[in-house]
Amino acid sequence: MPPIKDFLYGAAYYEEYMPYERTETDFRLMKEAGMNVIRIAESTWSTWEPEDGRFDFAHLQHMLSCALQYDIKVIVGTPTYAIPAWLSNKYPDIMSYGPDGRALYGHRQLFDITNPDYLRHAERIIRRLMEEVKDHPAVIGYQLDNETRSAGAASPDTQKIFVAQLKQKYPDINEFNREFGLDYWSNRIDRWEDFPDIRGTINGSLSAAYKRFLRECITNFLHWQAGIINEYKREDQFITHNFDYSWDNASIGIQPEVDQLSAAECMDIAGCDIYHPMQDRLDGATIAFGGAVARSLKKTNYLVLETQSQGNTRWLPYPGQLRLCAYSHIANGANSVMYWNWHSIHNAIESYWKGILSHDLTPHDTYYELQSFRKEMLPIESHLKSLYKDNKTAILVDNASLTGLDEFPISDQLNYNEILRHVFDTCHKMNLECDLVYKSDSFDRYQLLIVPALYSASNAVLENIRHYVENGGHLLLGFKSAFSDDEIKIYPDAQPHHLTECIGATYDRFTIPEHVGLTFTDNLPALNHTVHLSQNDTSKNSYMTQYKVSEWMELVTPTTAKVWADYVHPYWGEYAAVTHNSYGKGTATYVACHTEQAALQIILSRICDIAGIMLPAYHFPIIVKCGTNEYNKTLQYILNYSSQPQDITYNDKDGMDLLTKTSIHSGEAVTIKPWDLMIVEEL
Repeated sequence: MPPIKDFLYGAAYYEEYMPYERTETDFRLMKEAGMNVIRIAESTWSTWEPEDGRFDFAHLQHMLSCALQYDIKVIVGTPTYAIPAWLSNKYPDIMSYGPDGRALYGHRQLFDITNPDYLRHAERIIRRLMEEVKDHPAVIGYQLDNETRSAGAASPDTQKIFVAQLKQKYPDINEFNREFGLDYWSNRIDRWEDFPDIRGTINGSLSAAYKRFLRECITNFLHWQAGIINEYKREDQFITHNFDYSWDNASIGIQPEVDQLSAAECMDIAGCDIYHPMQDRLDGATIAFGGAVARSLKKTNYLVLETQSQGNTRWLPYPGQLRLCAYSHIANGANSVMYWNWHSIHNAIESYWKGILSHDLTPHDTYYELQSFRKEMLPIESHLKSLYKDNKTAILVDNASLTGLDEFPISDQLNYNEILRHVFDTCHKMNLECDLVYKSDSFDRYQLLIVPALYSASNAVLENIRHYVENGGHLLLGFKSAFSDDEIKIYPDAQPHHLTECIGATYDRFTIPEHVGLTFTDNLPALNHTVHLSQNDTSKNSYMTQYKVSEWMELVTPTTAKVWADYVHPYWGEYAAVTHNSYGKGTATYVACHTEQAALQIILSRICDIAGIMLPAYHFPIIVKCGTNEYNKTLQYILNYSSQPQDITYNDKDGMDLLTKTSIHSGEAVTIKPWDLMIVEEL
């Protein structure tokens, strides 16, 4: 597929949802706002096929005609994530069968994507849709399904597929029992025919294996859809998917239900849906994290297929924030910004998830700010799109470890994604830009590899990490890592398994801390970088400052490692909280507890000194994003995520602020207005 030539700017559009006919009015308004793309069709199966075998694409063809008239590109979504009522009524077994029994029709994605009746009808609607759109000149690409889920499907037929896979992997059932430890509580299975309902298992390894199986079902489902579309699509059209994230009132961490890396293999370009805090909580971290996930899937630029304009009630942006967020997506490598959705909906569950137009369907402040952004951005688009990121730091992320820590929680308040975001957000606030990598990736090009909570890892993966350090890499290994194998079976030796020599330390006891602090020892090298410390810190090196330890701590005894930080506690004070070890040509730092961001900043800053990674002089609320544009020039985004003006000294190479067309020189004092930014193209 050829690269996307233009930056894509637009919204999801649903003529079917409108209270009255106004499509041409909407397309005119989009065009006047500088928009050049819409995303359609993924939610409207019941419109296209109101009865079994009867198809009606009138709305679709009207939207395509208007798109052609107004020179607006179209991404067509396959409408398979929300089934029509007649399909559920005709084939009740399509509805997902979970822990609480059969799901009720109504909500999306509550059906079994392995069900043959569902797949047969899904294939039919995809093929009929493709016949309608494949040759239309406005259609530039296809979105597979929508934020695909398996709904925890556990029907007898789905479980039979799972058991068949286990039987193939473990021809000797005794080996299967040993690997999963099924002698415990007499859960042993001596005939595959006796395999119990997975919904009742108390075995964390078996439960995790089933969740992995469901992730594989999603991968197979998306690849299956891509195979159908590839029979029809033109060479100039692309395939994507709008991957989403774990959720807690916004996009948070990696999606636990989807192996996004393997699912993305069938796609030409990765897409994502990023929803983030606004108002005083807007800090750019969720946009950066979402972008890092999307960028990691194809190791290149990506599409933002959904983000909010107004969104839910708590997200109504302050003036200037929509502009800042749009540039933030681009600064992280996005080649599109598309909003969900164009218009606010007048019925159903998402009525108060507002679009660019409010319920009166009339342009107001939200529309005009987005229009203003596009007018400003369009003349410099060629300098901004397809930004190449060459980060020196990577964070290893892992679905299996996420599942393992769901099965065996660290504490009531701390899960895998919270640990991951705690680390990522710390890096973000100190302007240490990070890529995300996976177990199957090579780590060699990175100077610093951060590995938080890698609970599940094979010997081969741990050997790769060890070799990375031995060959000159610098490792920051977090607590609860290298604890179990691929099947979430705990290793029966010293922790962290296979890495004790690398980190120069070990432990065998751990607890949830109460009234425990952390202090850095006074024999550390001087801190060369400015660190954004807690409000109670008055010392640059903060040797005697206590940082809170919460949720988890391991009682570490160093062997060859130096102690960087001790616990402050009458009984646990003899154990190390942070150690640092030279190993081969590299170093390994171990953080044995969950502590606050200010302490992590000190640790990361010291490792960056050792690894030769230069950190910007700025820290949050000034965030810096760098990359190389298509003119082979370095771009530096300097963004102010605050309601206060920020005075900085620009300290990089001379350049030009593309937004103001003014020169800027190294050493020059600059004030960045609230919720504003500079984009410096270096000379």
